[in-house]
Amino acid sequence: MALRAKLLGAAVSVLAVCAPMAASAQGSDANAAGTAMKSSCRADYRAHCVGSDPASPIAAACLSQFYLNLSKNCQVALDAYNSPKSETEQE
Repeated sequence: MALRAKLLGAAVSVLAVCAPMAASAQGSDANAAGTAMKSSCRADYRAHCVGSDPASPIAAACLSQFYLNLSKNCQVALDAYNSPKSETEQE
């Protein structure tokens, strides 16, 4: 349990620095992926990651720690949230 708390704390620290940059770079695609993650991962979030905004990078990092235990729909939504746009999709 202490290791889990330390890992989550480290993830939160890294994401606190990187999240604003990532959010501005991804724009509305990130919002859509965040919304999909929020709706698809509701039960998984409640089981593993209560305490942060469900559509935030912090919640995504938490859910990623439990990836193999997540529902299939949540795994797909989390993959979409975490995947960068390919060069052909970027403008």
